[in-house]
Amino acid sequence: MRSTHKIGLLLALVFLLPALFFSVYEISSLNKDEKLIQEIYTKQLEAILFSVNQYSDDILNSWILKIEDGLDESIQEDTISNKLNTLLSYNTSLNSIFICDSVNGSPVLSYFSTQDSITNVIQPKIEKALPNNQVLIQQLVSYKKSGFQKIVRLTYSEEENEGPQCLIFITENKVGAFRVVGFLIDAELFVQDLVGPRLQVIARDQFILSVSKKNETTPLYSTLSLDSLTASEALTKDFWQFPDYQLGISAQGSSLKKLIDERTTTNLLLLISLDVILIIAVILVFRNVKKEVQLAQNKADFVSNVSHEIRTPLALISMFAETLEMGRVNSEEKKQEYYSIISKETHRLSGIVNKILNFSQTEANKKVLNIESISLTKSIHEVLTTYDFHLKNKGFEYLFDDKDELHVRADKEAFVEIIINLIDNAIKYSADKKRIEISTGSENSFGFVAVKDHGIGISAMDQKHIFDKFYRVSSGDLAKSKGTGLGLSLVKQLIEAQQGKITVSSSLGNGSIFTLYFPIASN
Repeated sequence: MRSTHKIGLLLALVFLLPALFFSVYEISSLNKDEKLIQEIYTKQLEAILFSVNQYSDDILNSWILKIEDGLDESIQEDTISNKLNTLLSYNTSLNSIFICDSVNGSPVLSYFSTQDSITNVIQPKIEKALPNNQVLIQQLVSYKKSGFQKIVRLTYSEEENEGPQCLIFITENKVGAFRVVGFLIDAELFVQDLVGPRLQVIARDQFILSVSKKNETTPLYSTLSLDSLTASEALTKDFWQFPDYQLGISAQGSSLKKLIDERTTTNLLLLISLDVILIIAVILVFRNVKKEVQLAQNKADFVSNVSHEIRTPLALISMFAETLEMGRVNSEEKKQEYYSIISKETHRLSGIVNKILNFSQTEANKKVLNIESISLTKSIHEVLTTYDFHLKNKGFEYLFDDKDELHVRADKEAFVEIIINLIDNAIKYSADKKRIEISTGSENSFGFVAVKDHGIGISAMDQKHIFDKFYRVSSGDLAKSKGTGLGLSLVKQLIEAQQGKITVSSSLGNGSIFTLYFPIASN
């Protein structure tokens, strides 16, 4: 058994320990890997949001260019008005355009609008807000002087931020004078009419892009018609020109956090599954190797035991034959005794050889069985009649309960051989109480024969292996009795070849009961 322990330890060192270390390392690395993936994914999403904001800026810049073109001083007043009104008519989200020829908070000179009602409400607010935002306007002027056009939001007051969004920028006339120009935008229409189509192109059924007002859970616009996305599940960024609104992005069908959690769970399950499969594989390999090692050991023991079993009768036959041959025996009575010993040992030697040959033929499926209907009672009586002298000579008494007359399907010769093997074992492994009890009966569709002895018994651990070929108990009283280790293995093979089965019930010191089951023969 030491060799199997070494093999088990080697398998554990070669396969299980590296797998265990790898699993521990991978599990410890999962958090770092997932954090890195989340950072990379977040940066990709931020790039998409940047692209959407940049697209919105491009739209506003195109409007600025058209407004500046419309305000060209070489163009007549009517033409300027027509150009600006055309720009308003083509962009429903653009409500009004206003012009102030001074950057010092002077009143607004010109208004161009498609909705006079909105102009009447917003104009007083703008005229009030311009003087209050001189710092912002002067910054825009400095940007313009540096050749950079910047557009910013003009706030009225903290209480008056509802309604159209007011954006202002600075233009310069031919004489170098600066003026404030602005326009009023309906942010919701801007998102739905202009930004929305761009979001659909970017999303491509891979992401959910949405625009929502801050502190509101229902999106103003989403690339998914039935969007159940909440702000906590999406990566969000402020709309550059509309700070009250935010852009959100999420993976299709799930939030980023859920995707990371699902990936982590999947990796853990794969690691655990791999480890379980590897452990099962190592256990199966170890069991097979252990079985082969045990079989090799049993074969070695078999050779040793058979050599011993054969050597004893051969030595006796040789010794008594030589004694008779040399004429050293004078009395006729002594000669007959020696002849009897030679005959008995010859039969014993033949029995060993026949058992080995029968086992070899049965294992190779070369033994031809003649399955027929036989009487259990009659067959057992024949065996006991033949073995009566042998049993009594060994000091055994036997009892056969033959109250049931049963016919089973079996091979007559194989049946006799099986019963003889069990009786031989009962004789071999009985010490003080020399008694054998045989009974028959039926159970379900089987007829059975039970052979009971009152010998030394078999431990529960050894009962698992007693039908293995070459197996012999290596400790206790059972180990003291010599044998080939083929008897019970041959019994099991023969009975299974006849569609039957064998069971054993035993405990140390209380004897054993071997029960043989054969299919009941039909009438």
